[in-house]
Amino acid sequence: MSATYQEFLAGVDAAIGRYRMLAPGDMVVVGVSGGPDSVALLHCLVALKKGRHLDLVVAHLNHQLRGATARQEAVFVEGLALRLRVPCEISSRDVASYAHRHRLSIQEAARKVRYAFYREVSRKYGATKIALGHQANDNAESVLIHLLRGTGPRGLAGIPPVRDGCIIRPLIDMPREQILQFLDIGGFEYVEDRSNLDSKYLRNRIRHRLLPSLRADYNPKAIWALNRLAAIAREEEDFWSQQVAGAFQAQVLEQTGGRLVLSAPGLARLHPALLRRLVRQAVLSLRGNLRRLGHQHVEAVAHLAKSSSPSGRIDLPRGVMAVRDRDELVFLLGPPEKRPKFEYQISSAGYTFVPEISTCLQLSLCEAKEVGDPGAYPPTTALMDLSAVSFPLTVRSPKEGDRFRPLGLSGSQKVKAFFINLKVPRSKRRRCPILLSGSKIIWVAGYRIDDSAKVTAETKRVLKAELSAA
Repeated sequence: MSATYQEFLAGVDAAIGRYRMLAPGDMVVVGVSGGPDSVALLHCLVALKKGRHLDLVVAHLNHQLRGATARQEAVFVEGLALRLRVPCEISSRDVASYAHRHRLSIQEAARKVRYAFYREVSRKYGATKIALGHQANDNAESVLIHLLRGTGPRGLAGIPPVRDGCIIRPLIDMPREQILQFLDIGGFEYVEDRSNLDSKYLRNRIRHRLLPSLRADYNPKAIWALNRLAAIAREEEDFWSQQVAGAFQAQVLEQTGGRLVLSAPGLARLHPALLRRLVRQAVLSLRGNLRRLGHQHVEAVAHLAKSSSPSGRIDLPRGVMAVRDRDELVFLLGPPEKRPKFEYQISSAGYTFVPEISTCLQLSLCEAKEVGDPGAYPPTTALMDLSAVSFPLTVRSPKEGDRFRPLGLSGSQKVKAFFINLKVPRSKRRRCPILLSGSKIIWVAGYRIDDSAKVTAETKRVLKAELSAA
């Protein structure tokens, strides 16, 4: 083979090492469409597999979008794998139906279905990596696409050489011209997908019109310049990701399943650049991806966090909501949780589990001299004069019109007004247990007892009430 052929292999091998794509003993699923990039990728990995101690398996998916042409491509890939003595998995999926069911574009649906197929093949063969044929021109095109859409720094980072530790792109530093030259020198056949010429797709217009114009009229090395920009942006993003991790955890107040609570005042004090990244991180932690989350969505949530208004709501793509609840910014995946309703009778001291709010209430009786100063206990513990209450007690959810006399006040007050004065978020109000003796509220649990139940110098026995998470 010529020096150019060997130089191309050396360039691919160098990229594999530079980005730490592969380790000895890796089983690699090679996504092969039959086009020039994926065919070149397969030939490169076959040539390098002995020296790098790799095992390969070819994966090809027919998207059922181009009829007989797609079937012919599957036959071509199967024959290529057979000649190269590489195991091959060929499958077919109805991408159009999938796109319709999930309300996706054909391109997005094809990508999701294709990646799912690669993962299936990976599980079947115990593969550790999935190799794809994206190259330098693809990366330059992606940067331009994101730029034209008004992307932030993350979009300028382009196509990552390695994603999630398993998706690798060994050709990412190689331009399309060199790939075609490599195929020509090697005498390697491939097929052309005519849909890559269809100008209705933005990427194709950028590939066949914008990039050639940029190279001819502005910068002959435009592809290299755009790839260099992407490399710089990736390093910047790597730095930011480390900063965001610590800053995000500092603002988290609560995180359970599809619910994430951040401190609104804490977010409002951050630099706008960091605030925007924390909003994105919040959505990512709930949904697992940032698809369709645009700059306008992030800016709306950032404004909600900084707003002087104590309430508000932003509906985000893919079923995520951001709700301002006083000092809390609550991210929800799915519909808002319903107000929990519960009521339990308590006949004697002991444990009462309230499943609706995943909380335990423990009641115990003790001598006054054993408990010490009531003010020394946390808000989740209340001490009450046993002579001021009588069993059975009731623990229930708050009701409209509830009133009590907060400890230290001379008159009664609505529980709702009490919460508002303390700036208790609505989400916490709805989940607050109310403890009653008869029809009288004796403890707004976690906040304040009724003045009539306070421990005095004359108190002999004490009812001790403690809240804990189940």
